[in-house]
Amino acid sequence: MTSGRPKVRLDQQERVAVITLHGDVDLHDLTEVTGTFTQALSDISTDATLIGLSEVTFADSTFLNQLLQAFSEHTAQGRPLVLTGPLHSAVERLLQITGTDSILPLARTAQEGLRQLQAASLSTVRDQGPEVGI
Repeated sequence: MTSGRPKVRLDQQERVAVITLHGDVDLHDLTEVTGTFTQALSDISTDATLIGLSEVTFADSTFLNQLLQAFSEHTAQGRPLVLTGPLHSAVERLLQITGTDSILPLARTAQEGLRQLQAASLSTVRDQGPEVGI
């Protein structure tokens, strides 16, 4: 039985796409989660993505694969992505057992994640230097 509440919410905070997930996230949520990750990545009004996992109580390997795929796609486009907690023990254990806690960028809180994304955006702007006109 479901609560009727969507598993995934997509908001925007300044130029950051903020995805918030809750409850158990597994194979049954594949379409909804993948669609939201794709929507966030393709949103030209944002420069980075924050994925809030603090309300996720369980995650399976399907969801972990979605997170890795989202990270890979964001990296390929030069778009920062950060996962945020605090993590439920089951989610933290999944990341630790698979070793993905050392691959995926993780912040303890949403505020810390936003600071990391802001720092990454400033770094990218500095590295690009002045734009050359056509």
